[in-house]
Amino acid sequence: MEQETDYILREVKRLTTFITNLISNVSTLNSDEIESGIKETDDFIKKEWNLSFKEIISLTEIEFINRLKELPEVHLEKLAELLSEIIKKINTPELKNKYNKNELANKGILLIDNINEKSKVYSMKRMEIKNVLQHRI
Repeated sequence: MEQETDYILREVKRLTTFITNLISNVSTLNSDEIESGIKETDDFIKKEWNLSFKEIISLTEIEFINRLKELPEVHLEKLAELLSEIIKKINTPELKNKYNKNELANKGILLIDNINEKSKVYSMKRMEIKNVLQHRI
């Protein structure tokens, strides 16, 4: 049992590190790299969580929360941060048509609200991300 717990903990840490790197990469993308960076990020979340940005946009709020309920809180927070960074980069008309910026922001806010309801810890970082998302709508 201990070995299984260690494996799960290592996987959580591995994914957390990878998501953190994705967030960093997205935040440093220049205008020529935005679309490929978003595609790479989309491929990652499809592979790891069986979820894409297009699905995030099209899911109802209840469906979205239900799809993510098994993820650790740290990954949910990172996903909200990742959505925030992606939204900051969606500036061209092509990307605005491809990814519904307002709906992604709404899902990010929903995600943060859901984390806040369940978490016993208040997070200034979550509140900062929520404020960024609210200003992007």
